[in-house]
Amino acid sequence: MRTHPGSPPEPSTPPPAIEIRGLCKSFGNKDVLSSIDLDVAPGEVVCVIGPSGSGKSTLLRCVSLLETPSAGRVVVNGTEVTAAEVDIDRVRRGVGMVFQHFNLFPHLTVLGNLTLAQRRVLRRGRKEAERVARENLDRVGLADRADDYPARLSGGQQQRVAIARALSMEPRLMLFDEPTSALDPELVGEVLAVMRRLALDGMTMMVVTHEMGFARQVADRVVFMDAGTVIEEGGPAQVLEAPRHERTRRFLSRLLDPLTVPGPARTRQEPAPAR
Repeated sequence: MRTHPGSPPEPSTPPPAIEIRGLCKSFGNKDVLSSIDLDVAPGEVVCVIGPSGSGKSTLLRCVSLLETPSAGRVVVNGTEVTAAEVDIDRVRRGVGMVFQHFNLFPHLTVLGNLTLAQRRVLRRGRKEAERVARENLDRVGLADRADDYPARLSGGQQQRVAIARALSMEPRLMLFDEPTSALDPELVGEVLAVMRRLALDGMTMMVVTHEMGFARQVADRVVFMDAGTVIEEGGPAQVLEAPRHERTRRFLSRLLDPLTVPGPARTRQEPAPAR
């Protein structure tokens, strides 16, 4: 729309990289997701937070169709993945996914782990696949570990290899399902640093995480989920520092003070004097 005659047209808004409408998922009689509506814009970083069992991981798995939604519509990179005729393998080539566990092949070297899918799925030749793999290992700070086997790497290094493997497929967006939850605390930072660089490079990212520092510093938007629904969403400052919903406030207060026990306040009883 033009503001007045002769003015240049306003730039059009690109379609969402991920568009979710009315998404529901049930396992038997248990509703895990209920009427989720959510968009992720190209280049946007969206962090999904919430208590365990709130449906965060199931939401990611429905986006990549690792779980089949019970109802609703999901569009990824312009393709409706919930359509009956969708070529889901083609859609997944444009989506990188990093899980809690690394899922590296122990009998293959790091380089072998990064080239396997490139050669089998993308039909790249060996030299091309190795060139791309080495570029992405350098990108995550592991250029010197190409010939090592996964067992020789720390957990943080293995997760960085998993990220490099996903990047080697040249995805248009990345899904991260609590990628640091299985790591020792001192190894978390190296993985988050790689993810931060991806965000700065403009990668579209949807991240399920309990790392509030990462969400505060890197996310464009934070989504809080509970009991299979989106309770609130907004910028990191709004959701994490001034949440509107009482359930969000209770969740964040428990993260900041994990020793708080719901219910009446209790005082520690002094031991009875010895007789």
